[in-house]
Amino acid sequence: MSLELEQRNIALIKQKGSRVLQMTIDEDINVPDIKPDIDKILQSNSVVNITGTDVYDSKVLVKGEFNCKVLYVPLNDSKPVHNMMSLIPIEESINIDDVSKNDSIKTEYVIEEMKITPINTRKINVKSIVQVKLMVDEKKEMYVPMDISGACDIQSKYDDITICKLHTSKKETYKIKDELAIPSSKPNIMEILWYDRSIKNKEFRIMDDKINIKGVIALDTLYLGESGENNLEFVEHEIPYNGVIECNGVNEDMYYDVDIKIVDDKIQIRPDLDGEERVFSVDIMTQLDIKVYSEEKDSILADVYSLSKDIDLEKESVEYETLLCKNQSQCKIKETIEIDSNEPDIMQIYYATGDVNIDNIDTFEDKVEVEGVVFSKIMYVAADDNNPINVYNAVLPFNQVIDTEGIKKDSRMSIRPSVNYINCSMLGEKELEVKCAVSLDTLVFHKNELNVINNITENELDIKRIQNTPSVVGYIVKDNETLWDIAKTYSTKVEDIRAVNNLDVTDVKRGDKLIIVKNIESLEI
Repeated sequence: MSLELEQRNIALIKQKGSRVLQMTIDEDINVPDIKPDIDKILQSNSVVNITGTDVYDSKVLVKGEFNCKVLYVPLNDSKPVHNMMSLIPIEESINIDDVSKNDSIKTEYVIEEMKITPINTRKINVKSIVQVKLMVDEKKEMYVPMDISGACDIQSKYDDITICKLHTSKKETYKIKDELAIPSSKPNIMEILWYDRSIKNKEFRIMDDKINIKGVIALDTLYLGESGENNLEFVEHEIPYNGVIECNGVNEDMYYDVDIKIVDDKIQIRPDLDGEERVFSVDIMTQLDIKVYSEEKDSILADVYSLSKDIDLEKESVEYETLLCKNQSQCKIKETIEIDSNEPDIMQIYYATGDVNIDNIDTFEDKVEVEGVVFSKIMYVAADDNNPINVYNAVLPFNQVIDTEGIKKDSRMSIRPSVNYINCSMLGEKELEVKCAVSLDTLVFHKNELNVINNITENELDIKRIQNTPSVVGYIVKDNETLWDIAKTYSTKVEDIRAVNNLDVTDVKRGDKLIIVKNIESLEI
């Protein structure tokens, strides 16, 4: 009866590579006819929405939208500030060797530079550099030998391995809706002039067949009150959300790598129960990038020999990953900032926002050092009748060391930064203090290489070699030798060596002295 390998197929995701694409935006945008002329740009917000990645001829075409919102001081208008918006389509391709339509492509973006310049009172120029990181994963199948059948005198060795598998990879949308009333001390809403929204206190938890998502949408709104054309009002709201995303087959023993971003929003004025315009109707669309990993422990066939046949083993090298660590850390930032002398004095802080960017990651023994910055925008009431609102841009550097025991230079990392909270307080007319916390969700994977048996060939036993082997051998164990290695070399059994030498230890060590008796079963065949 011929020998037969019993193999099992394990589906893996292997990182094929990553590329960085720089998308340059340079667009002239006209002020809408219904909006007044521009005197001064106060601030701008921009969001990138990657709508698709198409693969063709070793290239990836990245498509998306660049949504730009501008707040400005008008020229000769009764209202103190106005806003305008523009949606700019973006499209760029990048060469990636061996990329396939079957590959999984994940994108992350950072807006590295943003500059709004008035060309004249009716036109602005938008310049921006968007850095898009593309990570390409390919689906691989690894066939591992589990056992062998077909002969009674086969000696088999098994090794325990742990493989980290990508169980789930998908994108989902999650809608958040709410009706937000303004405080009773505030006047009715005439017009929404500006708003900022951001996600704080993100939490994710894996449950059976689903993922629980929790957090808070922080909404800061500047509006024009009905009590007068120059009546600027500011309100803050927090919208808690708590929901579940269906995710078949996942459970609490698995590991997640999840991110949530706002991709679209709509805020409208609604009347309250008394018919007064005192409610914001908020509709926010978020997108979740979900990856769930499972660890699978198996005992695989590592080596084989026979007492009655000569066996040739064909092996191939396969790569797989194990999860080294999952770490959630927080870096607190506290900075005292003195605004530039040419900026108007501070009378009152409205709010601050923050966008985090990682500049550098260094790997050391058992740790990772992350350096980055938080780009903060601080809106305040200015001591200037002509420009009652001002926005100051501040850069907050941070440095965080993350414990990652066992990490190596070739380990694969996923670090997701986010601003957990940001607060700003006034210290003086030209001085303010910013407090901020940056969360760093870290996953580290260790790369492993394994030689697995993929084919076995039987040959007739070399009887002459067996006959020439001494009946009894005195043997001194060498470096890194095991009982298995010695038994295979002398065509005997591990249990026979144990019995002859009265061994009750798991294995042997260098310098141990053994007696090896020739196994005569092969000569009797």
